[in-house]
Amino acid sequence: MTAHSPPQPGLSNFAVRLITAAVAGPIVLLVTIWGGLPFWAAGLIFAALALMEFYAMGVARGVQGAYVIGLPAVIGLIIALVSRQYAAALLIVGLAAVATLVLEGIRRAGDGLIAQRLLITLLGLLYAGLPVAFLLELRALPDGLLWILTVFAITWGTDTLAYFGGRWWGKRPLAPRISPKKTVEGALVGLVGGALIGALALALGGQLRPDLLPLLLIGPPLAVLGDLFESWMKRSFGVKDSHVAGINIIPGHGGVLDRTDALIWVITLFWLWLV
Repeated sequence: MTAHSPPQPGLSNFAVRLITAAVAGPIVLLVTIWGGLPFWAAGLIFAALALMEFYAMGVARGVQGAYVIGLPAVIGLIIALVSRQYAAALLIVGLAAVATLVLEGIRRAGDGLIAQRLLITLLGLLYAGLPVAFLLELRALPDGLLWILTVFAITWGTDTLAYFGGRWWGKRPLAPRISPKKTVEGALVGLVGGALIGALALALGGQLRPDLLPLLLIGPPLAVLGDLFESWMKRSFGVKDSHVAGINIIPGHGGVLDRTDALIWVITLFWLWLV
């Protein structure tokens, strides 16, 4: 666009986010309710995309993970964990470590970054693989659908209400060095709202019990922390968002890690508590 060209009309970021949520939300819920093979397929696809995004964040600093090793390893790790084959899971991680050392030693011998690339490869394997394994295990429980929907309710409720709370009342920055736009007021609205929406989900499922109260109290703060952790990672890698170049399946939200950063932490909480 030249200096004399009129500004091009377009949707605001908020409008794009709203449209994306309206389209993607029902699809996610449908696949979750369906369960079975479609849910497994969605989980594995998410793990692959999350792994690629994690590795891509390291490109700018020359410490990207080894895609050719990480992608098959993360699928094998998830299958091993859900099948309770923990020895096989450890073997997969070990083989991935050895293969990365060999591959990076051949491709970039002498650049002094092999150890960092090994670390990124293994961290990405765990960061993308473990939450998906937890998700699949939760869905397989007798009340698995309710647990997953409650995870969604807490996470989406906290994130959405924190966003609006920040827009309407936000004044004091929550973590200015990590995520300047997040505010204390927005976080408080998100914490209360996420807990209430999670409680509503449990109540509708007939499982609003005293022993599940910690999930409602700990889940929203973990959602906020997960969001901040993702922001810290991106700042550490020097990137704006976590998408893979040429792949933008969630318009207005960056990559899948940008949209599920809080979900990863809340899923882990539910798995630790229930499984």
